[in-house]
Amino acid sequence: MPLTLHRLVIGLLLVAGSCLAVAQDKGCAAGRDGKLVCPAPDSTCINDRNGAVVCSTPGGGIEVDRYGLPLCGPGYCTKDSRGEVFCSNTVRGAASSDLYGVPACAGRCVAASPSACVRPVPAK
Repeated sequence: MPLTLHRLVIGLLLVAGSCLAVAQDKGCAAGRDGKLVCPAPDSTCINDRNGAVVCSTPGGGIEVDRYGLPLCGPGYCTKDSRGEVFCSNTVRGAASSDLYGVPACAGRCVAASPSACVRPVPAK
């Protein structure tokens, strides 16, 4: 094999390996101490503006509002044209915004809140 073909094959293997590593960490977030925190099944974690890990409940959604505050809801979440976060009132319920920024949700849309989020404890 010519040298350039070796480099191409190695490059493709590196790209494939990095995609696999990203897929395994989906929904996890590193806390301020650097420890990786992974959510309960069917949940997602993000870092708040102070670096603390905040997660959605299982089947729920999480979005950051225009001020950088994580907000959660019972179902998946979306932002309206003003940056307000709304979530489906149904667990695992879909949420999206139309062309004009008007939210639409499975069931009905409810305002997201920080109290609906979970602060997980890192594994020892």
